[in-house]
Amino acid sequence: MKTLSSIPFGAMSGSAGAVTARSTRFGTILSGHCHQSGRVTPNQKNSRALFARVGRSYTRLTVEQAEAWAAFAAAYAFGSRMRTKSAAVNAYVTLNCNRALLGLEMLTMPPTLIPVIPDVEYGNLIVTPGLIQFSRLVNPGAGYRLAVRMSAAASAGKTYGGGLPVLVDAGFIPERNFADVTKVYTDRLTVKPTPGLKYFVETAWMSVATGLAGATRCDDRICQNDL
Repeated sequence: MKTLSSIPFGAMSGSAGAVTARSTRFGTILSGHCHQSGRVTPNQKNSRALFARVGRSYTRLTVEQAEAWAAFAAAYAFGSRMRTKSAAVNAYVTLNCNRALLGLEMLTMPPTLIPVIPDVEYGNLIVTPGLIQFSRLVNPGAGYRLAVRMSAAASAGKTYGGGLPVLVDAGFIPERNFADVTKVYTDRLTVKPTPGLKYFVETAWMSVATGLAGATRCDDRICQNDL
């Protein structure tokens, strides 16, 4: 992905590739816009393939099953309080993608009992080149998995990480009171954290029985040198 600096020059307008020219009262401005690099990682390919596969399977549901998903989506606000097809598809794809990431079979009917999913609680988040760990973690038990999203390196002064974190692991099984996600992070992003740079982290507990995720906890840390 690249952008070009804006440069005033002679009167002209239009677009060519990644460059757009527009006329203003100060003259014509040439500016660049972001475009896709065209590179796709294996993890991105797998995620897109899973999403497409689960989405296509919705079309094979019976009318009764589709109506059940629409009622479920309306009850639990998956995009809309109305019984719409788009909300039903959203609920179906969300839960079944989550279940697939946990290695579980897809549901043709929505869950009938919705568990109260606890919030993520931990005492400290450690980020160093050799260790990424949630310490003093309150573990709700075997019925839940820890979903972890974490960004690549950002500048230490960055205050907002929206859109930056990528899925590290949807079904991490933590120890009794801590979760060491060092290996899954480095395997996923292929690099270790860099001291002095900031990392944004999002976590949520996911119910193994339903594929539903609880509230997302957002955090950030500046990477420190190894302890």
